[in-house]
Amino acid sequence: MNFNEMQNLMKKAVPLAKEMEGDWQARMKLAVRTVKADYYMQQPISKEIIQKLLLHNVSYRRICKNYNMSRKGISAFENM
Repeated sequence: MNFNEMQNLMKKAVPLAKEMEGDWQARMKLAVRTVKADYYMQQPISKEIIQKLLLHNVSYRRICKNYNMSRKGISAFENM
């Protein structure tokens, strides 16, 4: 992810964090995590994208549902 992509993600995360309640740092952390997960979900499926989604605490169920694949299909990409 380059600087411009991260800057665009932050522009989306700040309004999302402003809508939430609580500590600002916690809100920003959740908003950035959500926006990054959405960004990676829009990318074409690959082994690297699956690993990045899992690092951002996205569940296998959500990955399978987003890409319309079974868990075995996701596992096939991981084993490549």
